[in-house]
Amino acid sequence: MPLQVVSPISQGLVYLTFNQDSTCIAIADARGIKIYSLDSRKIVYSCELGAISLAEMLFSTSLMAYVGSGEQPLLTPRKLALMNTATQSSIQETSYTATILAVRLNRKRLVAVVDKFMYVHALETMELLRTIDIAQNLQGLCALTSAADPNLLAVPAAPDSGVIRVFDLLKEGGNVLCELKAHKSSLAALAWNHNSTMLASASCKGTVVRVHCLPQASKAFTFRRGTTPAMIHSLAFSGPGIEPALLCACSAHGTVHIFSLETADRHPAAVAASGLLAAVMPSSVGDLMEPARCIATVRLPCQGIPCMCTFAPCPPTTASTSMNGSLSSDGEDWGRPRVRLVAVTGAGMLHMYQVQNLWGPGKISCHMEGETDLLQER
Repeated sequence: MPLQVVSPISQGLVYLTFNQDSTCIAIADARGIKIYSLDSRKIVYSCELGAISLAEMLFSTSLMAYVGSGEQPLLTPRKLALMNTATQSSIQETSYTATILAVRLNRKRLVAVVDKFMYVHALETMELLRTIDIAQNLQGLCALTSAADPNLLAVPAAPDSGVIRVFDLLKEGGNVLCELKAHKSSLAALAWNHNSTMLASASCKGTVVRVHCLPQASKAFTFRRGTTPAMIHSLAFSGPGIEPALLCACSAHGTVHIFSLETADRHPAAVAASGLLAAVMPSSVGDLMEPARCIATVRLPCQGIPCMCTFAPCPPTTASTSMNGSLSSDGEDWGRPRVRLVAVTGAGMLHMYQVQNLWGPGKISCHMEGETDLLQER
C-alpha cells in the first residue's frame, strides 16, 4: 500500500507507492513525478508538473494517474488527471467535490476515494459507474485487487472498528460482496494477493496480522507480529510462482516481518480444532491457539520513520550461481524463483534484501543487496 509522507524528514517527498507488479516505484514530491525502476535501479521517468500529492501507475504501462497538492491553481487536490508518460500528454481530467484521499486502479477499474464517498470508473472510458457512500475514511484506506477479475475493493466498514467491507466492482459498479470481522481496533493496513483470493489486514494496534480467504469470507491465518503495539504501515504478498506464498509486514519499529502461508505442516485435526475455537471464542483468545509464523525479520537502518515493503520479482538462480553471484553451498535454491524484499522509508531511502535459504534445510536469512537514496536519484 502507498506511503504518504508528512514528516519534515521527507525533504519535499510527499507520496511513494509500488506499482501493481512491484517492478517500479512512483514518487510524488514538491516538483512533480518520478518513476524508479527496481530492475534497472534508476529513475526511468521524471516530469516537473508542480507539487503532486498522489501518483499511481498502471503496472508498467505509460498510464499515470495523479492528483495535485493544491500549491498551484491548476493542481487542485479535488482534480484527478490521467496522463501518458510516454508522450507527456494529458488524457483526461475529472473533478470531484472534495479532496481526493486515495486513487487505485487496475486494468478495468479506477477508484477515487474522498471523505465519505468512493467513485468507481471504467478505466477505459472513465465513465462513472457508481458513487458509493462509505463511512468516514480520512486516511483513504482501501485496497483494490490488481487482477481484473475478480475485481474487488476492500475498505473499512466504520472508522472505529476492525470490520472490512468488500465490494465486487464488476457487479453494477460496486455491490457489497461480504463483510469481514477482522480486528477489534480500527484498521491500519490492507493488501490483496495477486489473484484476489486472499486479503491481509492489520489494525492500529499492530500486534496481529490476519489473512482472509475470498470469496468464502473466512479467516485463513492469524500471525503474531509481536506483543508490543506498533503501527503497521504496509502489508504485501509475494507474487506468482512463490510457493508457499509469503506475506511481509512493515511496522513503525523499523522492522519487516516475513510470514509463510504454509499449512502443510499442520495436522488436519489441529486445523479443524483451531477453526472451531476461533468460531466460539473471542478473537483475542482464539489468536493464542495459532502458532507464530514469522520465518524471518529484517531490521531496517531506521526507526520511527514510516516505511512500505513489497516482494519484488527477480530471475531464478542457475546451477552455477547462487543469489549473491557465488556458488551455492547446498544447491537447494537452484532453478527456483529468488525472493527479493524491498523496503522504502519516508526519508526516501530504498533498501533491497535477498531472502536466502527459503527452501533449504538451514535458517532463513535476509542479506542486504543494496540501498539507494531516491531523493538524490536523477
